[in-house]
Amino acid sequence: MTDMDHASELRRRTAIIIASYNRPAELRTCLETLARLDGGPVRTIVVDDGSDAPLAPVCAGFDWVECIRQANAGPGQARNTGVRAAEGSELVCFTDDDCRPRPDWLDRLVAAQGGAAQRLVGGRIENALDRNVYSAASQTLSSYLYDFYQSRGSAMTFFTTNNLCFRREDFLAVGGFGDFAVASEDRDLSLRWSAAGGTLRYEPDAVVDHAHALDLAAFWRQHAGYGRGLRDLHRAMDTRADTRAKLEGAGFYLGMLAYPLRRPGHKRLGQSALIGLSQVAMIAGYGAARVRERRRRA
Repeated sequence: MTDMDHASELRRRTAIIIASYNRPAELRTCLETLARLDGGPVRTIVVDDGSDAPLAPVCAGFDWVECIRQANAGPGQARNTGVRAAEGSELVCFTDDDCRPRPDWLDRLVAAQGGAAQRLVGGRIENALDRNVYSAASQTLSSYLYDFYQSRGSAMTFFTTNNLCFRREDFLAVGGFGDFAVASEDRDLSLRWSAAGGTLRYEPDAVVDHAHALDLAAFWRQHAGYGRGLRDLHRAMDTRADTRAKLEGAGFYLGMLAYPLRRPGHKRLGQSALIGLSQVAMIAGYGAARVRERRRRA
């Protein structure tokens, strides 16, 4: 079998999982984008995480889409549900309802994964709302983390869940996503994946455009949520005696602030200031989580 034949066979045995909650318009746009993938769409499972209005009518117009509805449990648990439902699929790819995968996204992601055991592949995410400084700053921060950890081969390398591919059996073997209420389930998965002997591979040519509209209040809530998730991650690491460093040195944070200034784009100074604000929000969220822990113990 040639490499092309192998990739084609893997593609036929691939399922895409999308966890969605209360965003029917975004989900429809995402599915319309997947319909235009090179080679056509593949099996796609949408997990409706207890939306106020069921998402099944949105999915009904796409005959290659399965829709599963569950009580609201958060995106990590919704993705676990989707992976369990993807019986018969060898590979699983994740994207989000507010993402627009490019036409060659799936082929590039599947080729990078290649059916290799314990290989977790993450693709590149680009901000689709470049005139929204809050959305741009949030994505620039994520890009900085990718660049920083990839360039150093760090043990803290991770991939976000809106552009990810792996063998289904490997995901189930490491236990899928943990019970994270807010965020950091992606970082926790990546840490457990590497601890189990798996590898993490970045494929920058597998691109999704992320259209997550933010204003100042939503930006603060998002990053405060990341802080609460980070506290959950640190507690999980302590529980399993994971001794990897939890914080980076001062150079990491200085590089983070300077990163937008070295990249093309709009309102780069504004992005830098917002990245600084994101760290304040994370500290606030982390601190709030610690306060709740103390109150529960009291």
